[in-house]
Amino acid sequence: MSQKTRQIKSSKSDTTKVPISTYQTRLAQLPEKTSAALDDCADLLSQVERKLFAHNQKRGSLSGKVLNQIKSLFLSMFGILARHFNSINFILQGKIDSYRSNLDRYINENQERIDITQKTIEKLCKKEIEPNKRAKHLYKIHQKKRRLARLEKRLEQMKQDKANKRVRICFGSKKLFQAQFDLKANGYKNLEEWKLDWKKARSNQFFLVGSKDEMAGNQLCTARREDGKLTLRLRLPDALVSKHGKYIEIKGVQFEYGQDIIEAALGDNEARKVLKGLKRVETKLYGQAISYRFLRDDKGWRVFVSTARAVVPIKTLKDIGTIGIDLNANHIALVETDRFGNVIDTQTVPLNTYGKSKGQSEAIIGDAVKIIVERSENTLKPIVIEDLEFSKKRSILRENGSSRYARMLSSFVFSKFREFLESRASRNGVRVYKVNPAFTSVIGRVKYATQYGLTVHHAAALVIARRLCRFSERAPSSCRNEVLIPNNKGGHVTFSLPVRNRGKHVWSFWRRVSRKLKSVVYVAQVRAAEVTDRSSHPQGLVIGIGGQLSLEL
Repeated sequence: MSQKTRQIKSSKSDTTKVPISTYQTRLAQLPEKTSAALDDCADLLSQVERKLFAHNQKRGSLSGKVLNQIKSLFLSMFGILARHFNSINFILQGKIDSYRSNLDRYINENQERIDITQKTIEKLCKKEIEPNKRAKHLYKIHQKKRRLARLEKRLEQMKQDKANKRVRICFGSKKLFQAQFDLKANGYKNLEEWKLDWKKARSNQFFLVGSKDEMAGNQLCTARREDGKLTLRLRLPDALVSKHGKYIEIKGVQFEYGQDIIEAALGDNEARKVLKGLKRVETKLYGQAISYRFLRDDKGWRVFVSTARAVVPIKTLKDIGTIGIDLNANHIALVETDRFGNVIDTQTVPLNTYGKSKGQSEAIIGDAVKIIVERSENTLKPIVIEDLEFSKKRSILRENGSSRYARMLSSFVFSKFREFLESRASRNGVRVYKVNPAFTSVIGRVKYATQYGLTVHHAAALVIARRLCRFSERAPSSCRNEVLIPNNKGGHVTFSLPVRNRGKHVWSFWRRVSRKLKSVVYVAQVRAAEVTDRSSHPQGLVIGIGGQLSLEL
């Protein structure tokens, strides 16, 4: 199940957010005739979508009289209904708007990658290498330059697309399109075999948009309840009526999740129909649009149903405390605070998705989200997470070669975690806040890890929880003396905090702490490794005391 939010403008000054939920189920044991009708319908409507996209590219955009002229042409040319055309145009405009809205982000991300790659090349060129390792080093520089050339070419292309308002959509997926250039590596015997998969992929789905004014919320696909299940009745395009008939019925459709919400929407539409017949004023308050998307995969057909659901009132209060969340490579650090920002309890929620399939990862993320939201429900405290830009961090980590944290910043894991968390929290009346992630780990490590006996990750979660309530982030009172700070390796380092400039923002102080701390921890870890390799400790620099590491600078 996924969720998005649609804004409905009820007046000039009031805008209400209506949550739209999507539920899916597999259409099991479909008759051969029904399955063939769905195949032909998907093939026809997908062809119309590609033709409409081609017209859109030629003219720049379609609206007003031009769109109406093309609509009339397509209705007669392809033998479809006006509602079919509206559904195709609706989903196509969504794809186009998505591409254009993301194009600026793609350009910025690509520019960041170019800047980082250029800096990496400069460092590699200045680096002194032993003669026996020079060939390998030169090869690495060569590969970085090749990557830089690809990035610069891609950036130039995206800037031209933006200037020319060009949209690039590959119907059938870019990955499958590229497979034709290396057939054997992708499991194809010949080009004809690839073409069959390519045609199937380009016509594997179709969308039917709904409206609250239409019967059962959708003119092209109506659902009715029969013995606790749903029966779907699809209106086929006129071009397929001679082959498959005007309507096809799909019986025994049942949703594991969301069946009650779909049935409630159907009941709302029935109430609207009755009130409309009675010409009552309350008619406009009833009715729910229900949209359907049919998708064919390797196992058969699935149906996705999207409709609005009732808004659950928020029951959490940040005045009584918060729950801070810090996401890490294989777990979630959770800290619950009271209204004064003090730690009440901590929890570690497993989140190890490395090596797991997409389905397994989603199940693990779902279980973790369930634990967090249930805790928020029981304590009536909102959830606080970081508002992170993961695309920028992934670019940096790629060049730095930190594979562990690159996995941690997987776009799939974090996007799914945020999506699942916001969806479940909304359904349960829990509010999720996002705060600036600046220096949360540094502040937690320096101020709270030793004070509360927390791990570095739980200390960061505490900072996240406190930041929502705008609690102080000033330097600790021991800033004039050396403080013990966990080195994230089971030991500690001694660290002298820099003097704070009272005239500047407190984050400028933490920025200097962050820079100094990185070098101190690194030196401490190197010297600790040297100690383990020697039979005696060197005097002065590193002294092991009770499992801790004292570094004199």
